Amino acid sequence: MLSNGNTPLSFTPMYKRIINKLIQQLEVRSIPTKDKVVYLTFDDGPEEGILDFVLSELDKYSYKATFFCRGDNAERNPHFLEMLRQKGHSIGNHTYSHLNAFCTPAATYAADAERADAILHTPLFRASYGRLTVGTWLKLRKKYRFIYWTLNSGDSDLERYDHQQALSNLKTKTRSGDIILFHFCQRHEQETRRLLPEYLEWLHDNGYKSLAIRP
Repeated sequence: MLSNGNTPLSFTPMYKRIINKLIQQLEVRSIPTKDKVVYLTFDDGPEEGILDFVLSELDKYSYKATFFCRGDNAERNPHFLEMLRQKGHSIGNHTYSHLNAFCTPAATYAADAERADAILHTPLFRASYGRLTVGTWLKLRKKYRFIYWTLNSGDSDLERYDHQQALSNLKTKTRSGDIILFHFCQRHEQETRRLLPEYLEWLHDNGYKSLAIRP
């Protein structure tokens, strides 16, 4: 089974995977609410083209979302950060260079996150690949609010992406308070462009709103 990181998940020591699962229980995985609300989130951008598309789709329904930005992409495209803020969306830190915590010393990983924070200025943090170790968690926990997800849209599963299966999974599993993972980067652009409009339409038709996660 391949991961989204730079190491196949099957080659990752079991203890690291178990520890990561335990750490995930300490992260925000959903947001309790009595209203029909979900929290759409987007990882890995901002990048040209796909951000404009995502914002246009969200604007159709006046939906707000949270964008977990890579620091290197944000540094190249600072105008995108201002665009997101002006439209009322939230910005989160997704490290500067998308390091894999399983393969990176904790001090190096923390420094990479801080480099991103100098650009993004946000307490919201999502680990790249959803992976943290005890060391990285300890180094970052006092400064950041860790945001995980309830549902993964599947738009980053390039090798096994099945559009109908991904859409069906979202429709059948979505519940109020869920945090939904999408992407807004060129690598996963094709899948995001197919999946997002249909899912947003389904959310709207079923009475759901999307709000940004606030610090």
